[in-house]
Amino acid sequence: MTASKKKRNITFASNIKVGVIVTSRSTYYAKYWLTLGGNPPVDDYENCDILVIDGHLKESDLKPSPNDKVVIRLWDYQVGFKGTGIHACAVSGAASSIGHSDGPGVALPNDIPEKWCGAYGAILALSEIWRRAAGNHGTKISYDVSAADIMHSFSLQNAGDKEEIYRRWRRNGRICVEHGGIFPMGFYPCKDGFVALLGRSRRDWKNIRKALGNPDWAQAENFDDPFKLASNSEQADRLLSKTLSQFKRDELLKRGLECEAVIAPVYSQQEANDREIFRENFLLSEAPQMPFVTEEPNNTLNKNLSDKIVSGGKKNSPLNGLRCIELSWVWSGPMAAQILGDLGAEIIKVESLNRFDLYRTRGLETMRGKMDEKQRLESSIYFHSLNRNKLGLSLDLKDPKQLAVLKTLTKSSDILIENFTVGTMDRLGLDKDKLSNLNPSLVQLSMSGPGRGSSVEKLRSYGLVLSALSGAELSITSKDIFLGSPTFSISDPNAAVFASMAALTGAIRAKTSGLGSSIDLSQIEATATLNGTPSLPKTRVEAILKTQDDCYMAVSLPEKLCADDDALEAMFCNSTKETIIDKCKELDGEATELIELYESNKNHIFQKCPLHVSVTHPYTGQEWIIGAPWRVNGKRPIPLKPAPVLGESNNFIFRSIMGLDDHEIAELETKNLEKSPI
Repeated sequence: MTASKKKRNITFASNIKVGVIVTSRSTYYAKYWLTLGGNPPVDDYENCDILVIDGHLKESDLKPSPNDKVVIRLWDYQVGFKGTGIHACAVSGAASSIGHSDGPGVALPNDIPEKWCGAYGAILALSEIWRRAAGNHGTKISYDVSAADIMHSFSLQNAGDKEEIYRRWRRNGRICVEHGGIFPMGFYPCKDGFVALLGRSRRDWKNIRKALGNPDWAQAENFDDPFKLASNSEQADRLLSKTLSQFKRDELLKRGLECEAVIAPVYSQQEANDREIFRENFLLSEAPQMPFVTEEPNNTLNKNLSDKIVSGGKKNSPLNGLRCIELSWVWSGPMAAQILGDLGAEIIKVESLNRFDLYRTRGLETMRGKMDEKQRLESSIYFHSLNRNKLGLSLDLKDPKQLAVLKTLTKSSDILIENFTVGTMDRLGLDKDKLSNLNPSLVQLSMSGPGRGSSVEKLRSYGLVLSALSGAELSITSKDIFLGSPTFSISDPNAAVFASMAALTGAIRAKTSGLGSSIDLSQIEATATLNGTPSLPKTRVEAILKTQDDCYMAVSLPEKLCADDDALEAMFCNSTKETIIDKCKELDGEATELIELYESNKNHIFQKCPLHVSVTHPYTGQEWIIGAPWRVNGKRPIPLKPAPVLGESNNFIFRSIMGLDDHEIAELETKNLEKSPI
């Protein structure tokens, strides 16, 4: 790659115009993300091709009527319902998973639900631009995106699909109940604040103990197995907190980095900036910029990829014809590719047979040796929900011949997404210069936890520690006391949303100019955007209240009727659920009952267009997985295929996409079988 200039946005030249009519918080954020990303919407919506509007705004009232436009309707609450982000949190199960066990749930602050709704609006707008840039104009389409569907989707992705799993994620203060299946998980006090600790393996727990100086109590046999500790961790939590109280946050961070332990301080946004957790030019005038750094080569050759064979979505899908290679695992990277796949892109998920996606066994960790291993690798509901609409390719990238296959595949691809630790791609011989030489039009998206150039770029990255470092967790409080959201992951799905925006913007730029890009996204920075983004002035007072009949209600009233949430609570003190509902109707307010996560599917606002969709998997049969959180012409998109069995598409990709002969295929498959875990 030749000399390049680093930027915090991606601009492209296009005749396709997007208009945003800002009459709600979600539409405000849709415009904000598009503008901050480098492609501001036009002010004159009459002459635009794609229109983003408040869901409550009737198209028939617009002059002229947008009959010839793509219309993307954003709802601060739910399609057809009046409300805000606090109500979306209440009905989706999100609020029920945050807070103290004996108190009300806690809604995510700072307009986070509306910010995500606006981001999805931006993603859909960008996908429709790409459709037209690729020469596919389609017919009039109406999209609906709601904060409730998004919050419900994110909650369910974290919790799986079984009631006993749901219950693990019920609110329990700063510590997870049963820790999601492994110990430790949550926010623990130390000498000068709090730190986030997260274990996903025996290795993680071993490294955490090492970072803490291997205290005597942690060497006892009954404290050795993190899976057993997770089911009854009260004593271990108490001893762990006592040990942590001897250290300051920065010392624990240093020790964690040295021992590859998943430990991170809970910082404010400014503290993170002062310690160079954020990279250069992220906070400008105290407002976050886009959470990625881009490099755009100056001398890139134009390359037409229109003749490649793509087996992606339906012909009328917006991203039909776009090919994306996914080198990622767990949650954020697979979800970013999933969003593109749901919009019709061809996603080739690359895994190694001996180092496959960890989510293939999530929720089934303790079944090793008790269940047929092949069945175990193909049975995780987490993996199935995050990896629908993908082809599965197994390659050992440390083998030169199999690495050569991937390099060849990049020549006919539009996007490559990876969420490896910083430096991994370089060690594999897949650095940005080599990839750019292979395909000058390729969009290379890296989405490591800290991003390249952060002072903690070697950090072992899980969502909880990333959001702790970002400053976003510190804003989640109960009665002004730090709480955080250990049972609702902010970081992973949020990073995926921003990664999708970045990838699509880069793809449009490549399609219109032939110019590729290298995009280095920081998941820490992505989470920080939720904390400090400029927002509209509040016009309503909102709170989650306990009723006289032992229900919890998310209540919202116009600001002119009450000064703050304390006044709101006093107004409805000793009121029943029905009294609150009736009173809110009289006062132009909204009231919604808080729903526990394991009961959220039964709520009436999800019944008209359920979030779960049916697929038939070759190992598990018919199953209901979490679908896309948007609607197309009133209907939920139906997955074209279930999540891939490990390596299931090898022959198709080798033969139909790459044109390899029988001998070449046989040689590659023999090497794969030698590395099979079965």
